[in-house]
Amino acid sequence: MNSPHSLLLTPHSVTRYSLYALLIFTPLARASVQPWAITIIHMLTLIALTAFLLEKIMTWDWKWIRTPLDKPFIALAVLCLLSSVFSLHRTTSLWSMILLLNYLVIFYLIIYTFRTRSQLRHLIYLIIGVAAFLSIFGLFKYFGSNPFPWWEYSDIKQNANRLSATFGNPDHLAGYMEMTLPLVLGLFLFGFDRRKKFFLIYLSFLLLSALILSLSRGSWFALITGLTLMAAFLLFDRHFKSKRLVLAIIGLTLATVFIVLSTTPVVERILTLTEKDADTNLHSRLLGWQGTITMIEEHPLLGTGPGTYATVFTQYQPPGLASRRFTAHNDYLHFIAETGLLLTGIIVWMGLALYRKGFRKLKNPSRLVRGITLGAMSGITAILVHSFGDFNLHIPANALLFTVLSAIVVAPLPKHDSINQK
Repeated sequence: MNSPHSLLLTPHSVTRYSLYALLIFTPLARASVQPWAITIIHMLTLIALTAFLLEKIMTWDWKWIRTPLDKPFIALAVLCLLSSVFSLHRTTSLWSMILLLNYLVIFYLIIYTFRTRSQLRHLIYLIIGVAAFLSIFGLFKYFGSNPFPWWEYSDIKQNANRLSATFGNPDHLAGYMEMTLPLVLGLFLFGFDRRKKFFLIYLSFLLLSALILSLSRGSWFALITGLTLMAAFLLFDRHFKSKRLVLAIIGLTLATVFIVLSTTPVVERILTLTEKDADTNLHSRLLGWQGTITMIEEHPLLGTGPGTYATVFTQYQPPGLASRRFTAHNDYLHFIAETGLLLTGIIVWMGLALYRKGFRKLKNPSRLVRGITLGAMSGITAILVHSFGDFNLHIPANALLFTVLSAIVVAPLPKHDSINQK
C-alpha cells in the first residue's frame, strides 16, 4: 500500500498534471480558438511554471538543459519583440507575444518534466488517447448521434457533411489527426507484444477514418508526405528488419485511399478545389496570397506586428474575395507578413536544427526512442506541409501539440525509470 506521503502532490507532479490538463483541454474546448479558452491556457501554463520554479527553488537545481532550438528561439523572440515595438497595433501584438511566450514555456516544461521512459510513454499515451476520443465522438456526431449538444456546430458552413468532432473546423481536426496518427504507427512498428499491436492497428484505422471523413484535402496530402518520410527511413534503415511489414502497410494505405477517393462525397470535396466553395477554392486562396505578398512587400523588415494580420490585411485584400480574410490560409506567409522577411531564415534554422537532432536520435538502440521520435518527426512534417495551404499553427490546440512533438524530438534521451524517478 502507498504511504500517505506518496499520495501528496509534489511540485513536479503539479507541473506534469497541468501539462496533461492542457493537452486534454485545448482540443475539447473547440480547439481553444476563443478568448476564454486562451485565458485558461495561460492560467494552466502559469500553474505549471509556478510549480516548476518552486521545485527548482526547493532542490536548487538550476542546470540548463540545452536543445538545438535554444538559439533559434532566442532569435525568434528578439525578432517578434522588435516587430511588436514597431507594430501597427501594439496591444494586439502584446497579446500575441504573450501567447508565443506561453508556447515557449510549454516547450521547456516538456523538456524538463518528462525525463524518464515511463513519463514519456504516459505523455504519448495521453496524446493518442485524446485523439482516439476525438475520433470516436466525431464518428458518432458524423452519423447523427451526438450525445453532447454543446459540441454541435451545425451553424458553421464548412461542417456540413464533414467530421469535425469537438473542433469548429474539420480541417483543423484533420491537422490534429495527421500529427497523432504517425505516433501510433511509430509505437506499432518499434515494439509491443501482439495484443497491443492489434490494438494499435485498431487505433490507426480509427484515427485514419476520422481524418478521411473530415474531407480535408490538405491533410490527405500532408499525411501522405509525413508517412512517406516514415516509410523511407524504415526501408533504408539497416537495423529495421520488418521491411515487408512496411510495404504491406503502404499497400494497405494506398488501397484505402483509392477506395475512399472513389466515394461521392470525397470526389465532390476534391472538385471544390477549383469549382465550388468560393471562400476556400484554389483561385480564392491565390488571390489571398497575392494580397499577403503585397502586404509583405510594403513591410519587409519587421512586418506589421505579431497578431495584426486580420486588422491590416483589409487594406490589401484584392477584389474577388467573397468575404473578409482573418488569416492568409498559409501559415508561412501569415507569420512573415506579421514579423518580416527575417523570419524566413529563422524558420529554416529551426527546421534544420530539429530534423538534424531527430535523425541522430533515430540511431539510438532504444525501440521506444526510435518509435516515438520517428512518429513525432513524421507528424511534424505533415503539419508543416499542411501549413502551406491552411492555418493550423494559428489554432491553439494544434499549435500546442506541435510544440509538444517538437520538444519530444529535440529533448535529451529519456532516462531509465530507476534513475531520477519522480
